[in-house]
Amino acid sequence: MKDITLVFAEYSNLKIGFSTQDFQKAMPVDVESLTEIMEYASQEGYQFIMLRDDQAKLQTDDCQKLAQVAAKNKLDVIYEIHKNPLDSGYNEVFERGLANTLLFPGPGIIRTLVSKTEFDADPARKGWSRSELAQLAKLSEASASAALGKKVRFIVENFNEAFFGDGFTYYGLVDFFANTVFTGLQFDISNPFRNTSRDKADPERVLTYLPTLGKRWVTTHLKTEVDGEMQPVLTDNPISVERIVDLMAKRNIPYVTLELAGVSDKQQCYENHSRSIKFLKDKKILKN
Repeated sequence: MKDITLVFAEYSNLKIGFSTQDFQKAMPVDVESLTEIMEYASQEGYQFIMLRDDQAKLQTDDCQKLAQVAAKNKLDVIYEIHKNPLDSGYNEVFERGLANTLLFPGPGIIRTLVSKTEFDADPARKGWSRSELAQLAKLSEASASAALGKKVRFIVENFNEAFFGDGFTYYGLVDFFANTVFTGLQFDISNPFRNTSRDKADPERVLTYLPTLGKRWVTTHLKTEVDGEMQPVLTDNPISVERIVDLMAKRNIPYVTLELAGVSDKQQCYENHSRSIKFLKDKKILKN
């Protein structure tokens, strides 16, 4: 293991990591592949990973083995499932994911997405109906309460829903957080502006809103959209990396996470991470 640490130039309270979803097109979600990814993360100087296991299919013994690898390599682990609370079968996935989260070293955080399938059948829909919002808030708060009972934070990622609703015909992410108490946010810096977004947001309005969440803003995905499409390498974004990192540091939100568009070639995945770190160093966000 190399004695290398990626360090923020100005903010000692921040940590840099990445989501293993970046490798999902190139590598299976199993002990062998995730061990390789963890060892790579440690060698490069990352302090944590977000372990993406969409349907929480990793078994207990798998997670125990991986937890040993993480501890050996001094990596925190945040557990990512990818199941919408409004989907059938969500509770089972969440329960497995929560049990797995407890096995890993780190902050005790489980993350899922907050929307998707409820919009798939209707391209014109921008946000949730009032009844959907109420149901989503109820389900999410139940998950958050169950997680808190195990000393785990439950967080959701903004995905394809409108960031801001109109307060009458459709409701968005801001309305969701106005109707919840315990659920936290994993903010994705490009999703409000991607072609998948049902109502592209004003970046300045998003930046004004985020601090109002206080400690409910828990982690952030750094990624890039160009012409509305997610990119395999981190570059400039409608919300600049510099501004979001500064905002996180001032509010002591430590987990800064690379999330890149996946590619099918494993070596290219590693190269894309290297190029993304170079971008952060060229910006003087990370130390050279």
